[in-house]
Amino acid sequence: MAGAAYNGSTIQQSNKSGHVSYVERYQSGSTCSSWDINGNCTGYSPVYSTATHSTGARITGAVQPTSTVYVNGQPLGFVSSPTQEQWVADPPPSPQMGGTIISISPGTSGNGVGQVSSGSSGVFVGGKAIASIGGTVTTHLGTSTTITSGSSNVFVN
Repeated sequence: MAGAAYNGSTIQQSNKSGHVSYVERYQSGSTCSSWDINGNCTGYSPVYSTATHSTGARITGAVQPTSTVYVNGQPLGFVSSPTQEQWVADPPPSPQMGGTIISISPGTSGNGVGQVSSGSSGVFVGGKAIASIGGTVTTHLGTSTTITSGSSNVFVN
């Protein structure tokens, strides 16, 4: 049997591939910018190009129920309870062509609210299934993960 999930129960780290997109400006060559009287090039100017890259987002968080039912002094989690989550670009955006990053979307970190999507198949309170360790969470970025911590002395099946 799994322990019940409550306020602060952590979710397993999840990764969203390609969540962050960034543009790099790099020198792709040079062009002649001045000539002598014989038509020979005497000066060069750089030519710049851009390339778009992407990286993932590493998501962490915890169950944040608003329940009036308590376990071990904490609000009990249920299926549909919110999860408060944070994400960071992982690995962080970095130039791939020796240039400079000129834009990043949606950024390098953020937060949002996910939701407990599965829990106990046999224990309900007020018609709601109790969230449990091992229960599924759908993150605010659409990935699926599980609840990894909770009560060590209140169990549900």
